Amino acid sequence: MKAILMSIRPQHLVNILNGKKTIELRKRLPSDYRGWVYCYCTKTKPYITQQSKSQFTIRETKDFTNLINGKVVCRFWVDNVEEIDTNLGHPSIYVKACVQDQEAIEYGKGKMVKVISISKLEIFDKPKKLGEFYYYKKRLIDCGRDCPPYVDEVKTQVRKAPQSWQYIYIEEDK
Repeated sequence: MKAILMSIRPQHLVNILNGKKTIELRKRLPSDYRGWVYCYCTKTKPYITQQSKSQFTIRETKDFTNLINGKVVCRFWVDNVEEIDTNLGHPSIYVKACVQDQEAIEYGKGKMVKVISISKLEIFDKPKKLGEFYYYKKRLIDCGRDCPPYVDEVKTQVRKAPQSWQYIYIEEDK
């Protein structure tokens, strides 16, 4: 099954995990995408620690107990992706996205921004490492002298976090 792996900064991800943020804003994402989005917490400050299954806290110093930065901690379902012009102002959307009006305007820089509604949030009991996910990469396959090289898609382990997002493939619904 095709899914999306999305990098999210800790200050935004903690709001998703705690149920405050119900909308994610992105400059780029396929408008026709429907499916799971897996959330990777970037390694930058601040740091997020997990207090319980549903309570997450921001810290300025590394607390190596239950630290979730650098891991995939949850997934949510996307039914619909809309577009808005941040210059027109959308206060109700900004509140749900946990951003100030000016932040949204600066982020959008006068262009259209994708509005992703977060539903069916599932927080993993144990955060996952990037290496547990795969994508398909086109590679040139050389089969020897008797046949010409050809291009095929090869299952490849995710080794580094995407700048914004990337497609991944999930073998089973976990």
